[in-house]
Formats: sequence, C-alpha cells, structure tokens
Amino acid sequence: MKKLVCDRCGRELANPYDIEVALGGMEAWAARMRDSGSEARGIIPCEHYVRCEGEMIVVNDSITVRSYRRLKKLFRH
Repeated sequence: MKKLVCDRCGRELANPYDIEVALGGMEAWAARMRDSGSEARGIIPCEHYVRCEGEMIVVNDSITVRSYRRLKKLFRH
C-alpha cells in the first residue's frame, strides 16, 4: 500500500480517500510552484506547510519514515 509522507516533518496520510484527493490536486500545486519560480518537490503541500515548509511525497508502506529521512540525507544536494 502506498502512503503520502511529508519530506520535512514526517506527517503521514494513509487513508485511500485522502490520497486520491491529494493526487487530484497535484497539477494545481505544481502550477502554483512554477508560478512562484520554483519546482515542486512533492505532490501537495503538507498540512503544516507554514511551519515545516514540507511537501507530501509518495512512499511505499515497506519504507519507514526514519529510513526515508536517512536516505534523504544521503542524497541531499
């Protein structure tokens, strides 16, 4: 099963309905980010975007948030 995880704070969305709604708003988020002069990292902004400035990314259930954060640190630019 897939879920959405914030790339900054780790908040998770696993409800299939929530994921479906998020995927529906993906194009609008990407367009908004292009208009502001940057590139979207994720599908939608995190619920706590004002505080963490994170974006939700698709993650398989087999990878934990802790593992994801370690991988992210390895591949940081």
